[in-house]
Amino acid sequence: MTASAPVEPVDDRIVKLVSMSSDDPLAPFVLRPGKEYVFSPDGLAVIGYRLKFGTAVVGGDPVGDPDSWAAAMDEFVALMKSKRKRIAVLAAGERARDMWASYGLAAVPIGRDVVVRPAEFDLVGRKFRNVRQAIQRTRNAGVTVETYLEMDTPDAVRRELRKIVSDTGRDTERGFSMILGHAFDGSQPESLMVVASDAEGRILGSHRYLRAGEADLSLDIPVRVNDSPNGLDERLIAEAVEWAREHGVERISLAFAPFPDLYIKEDKNKTERFLAALAHTLDPLIKVERLTRYLRKFHAFDKQRYVLLKWRQIIPVVMALLTLEFSK
Repeated sequence: MTASAPVEPVDDRIVKLVSMSSDDPLAPFVLRPGKEYVFSPDGLAVIGYRLKFGTAVVGGDPVGDPDSWAAAMDEFVALMKSKRKRIAVLAAGERARDMWASYGLAAVPIGRDVVVRPAEFDLVGRKFRNVRQAIQRTRNAGVTVETYLEMDTPDAVRRELRKIVSDTGRDTERGFSMILGHAFDGSQPESLMVVASDAEGRILGSHRYLRAGEADLSLDIPVRVNDSPNGLDERLIAEAVEWAREHGVERISLAFAPFPDLYIKEDKNKTERFLAALAHTLDPLIKVERLTRYLRKFHAFDKQRYVLLKWRQIIPVVMALLTLEFSK
């Protein structure tokens, strides 16, 4: 098994801004290694970005006080103009969309957050039958689940989870907007670890949920062994929801669902039919369709996410976006 990469130092100012965030599932991912940052003049908001192919790509919304977002954007745009860099935003939320539009960026909807609200969520009724059945299969197989804060996770459990990551080829360093990386190395001490084991005590998999403020959790790293029983992910999510309900968490972000309306809508126009066909064609590579169909069973599609860009720059911007999101 390869050794874990060393943990990069984290700017305490950014950690504090993440802890102040509310109702923003992507806020914790501003801490992803390799990003550069621009702060608002008052230090109350920050923008995380990376440069690729001459494009400065922002991941998600600014983090921190929404009243300081506009000032952070002004600083960021001015800096990129001075460096002659294009600007694009990946997975912008509804709050920031119109603010970015004032800089001449067009908004393209690309999907929705999937957010479970523990106080309201239960598995009663016909629409959750598949989820209930999946969870019951794991119970029938003797699967048990433990929850820890990452700082309290036993060292043996961490070592085994890192071995699973290595053995299964699960690349936790890929992505840009929704994977933090640094798998189970203690760098996120307040994160929630939900760990499943079989009847003999062998660890089967885990979900890690990052904290964003006091009321939000975001799923970061899901891993499992290749021979884990069907329904393991559903069981881990259900256990995370139960923990969250008991600890006052208001929202759990499970993932980002790309283009969910394309798969649900029946009377598609030509553009929508083309996008649906394209997503289906690319599914073996990026698993867009199967991810969205899996997430649909939780009936938790939430706010829209957007890519923001200038149309005349679409080719280099799309190359930068795809390279960042699907490569190291």
